[in-house]
Amino acid sequence: MTKRWMRSVLAAAGVLVLVLTPVAVRAQEAAGYDGYVRDGSCAEPGQDLHVDLAGGGSHDIEPYRAGDTVLGYYGAPQVPGFGIGAIYTGQRFSLVLTEGEREVACGDLLQPEEDRFGRAGLAVAQLLPVGAAGVHGVAVLERTRLQRELDIVPTRARILVSNGAVTPPAQPENGYNAHIKGGTCQAPSGPIRLDLPGEGTFDVTPYRAETGPGRSATLAYVGSPPVPGFALATAYTGQDFSLTISDPTGETTACGDILRPDSDAFVEAGRALVLLTPTGSAGTPGYAVVQRVGMQRELDVTPTRVSIILFAAPAV
Repeated sequence: MTKRWMRSVLAAAGVLVLVLTPVAVRAQEAAGYDGYVRDGSCAEPGQDLHVDLAGGGSHDIEPYRAGDTVLGYYGAPQVPGFGIGAIYTGQRFSLVLTEGEREVACGDLLQPEEDRFGRAGLAVAQLLPVGAAGVHGVAVLERTRLQRELDIVPTRARILVSNGAVTPPAQPENGYNAHIKGGTCQAPSGPIRLDLPGEGTFDVTPYRAETGPGRSATLAYVGSPPVPGFALATAYTGQDFSLTISDPTGETTACGDILRPDSDAFVEAGRALVLLTPTGSAGTPGYAVVQRVGMQRELDVTPTRVSIILFAAPAV
């Protein structure tokens, strides 16, 4: 595994809690979600550990609005006192999302099947609804990169939650590729096409985790490729851009328009959330976070990176 690939993975990491999608359409828009990590699994919770996520706003995960439409819910809170290495101890842990006092989603923190994710300090949790809450998402937990002693919390969680129904494809894929094009998904325009240079065969690859002795499952498809030649500020010029996902055969499986957020908090952070809507019967739902890259002693020369998460069938 190259150092460049490691930097790509870590750039999308942190303790990132992305609440990606409620399985059922919610009757009323949520103001946001909060969360915590506990010992035990979702099916058999423990009583000894409770670590609240430390978000910077009113909630750990907040709605992302573009043009008065809620595309989904996003948050990147810290997880004080919890290190990614804990999932390799044999002790079970789970991540719980709440709305008010009610638990709405839960995901087990499982050891990845591939060593490359472990070496990168990355873990993915598939968030499934609790009861009739209808909240389904994905959380990406990442080891925090220390920067001159500014970061003292070892883990961050990025969470995405969708505001609509989600039907992941039943047939697994080896991976997906992506590109940015001019125009919208419905009306492409001009010759602009920027392929995302992933480190491997695919820009987005399956994250498989051990679900039991001799058993594993794909929890989601994740990737964080750079976007050479594209700056997020371009989306504010009046020109339309969209992000397209394709399968190994080159067939388009999802597309999402890159829309300007209504909240200044997202603008100032240099971040845009893209709702990836499935195309065709084998379409792949998900989200992408287009974000400005923090320059680090001239190591990063590409100003923008796209963190992509695609849903997989529930691992139950």
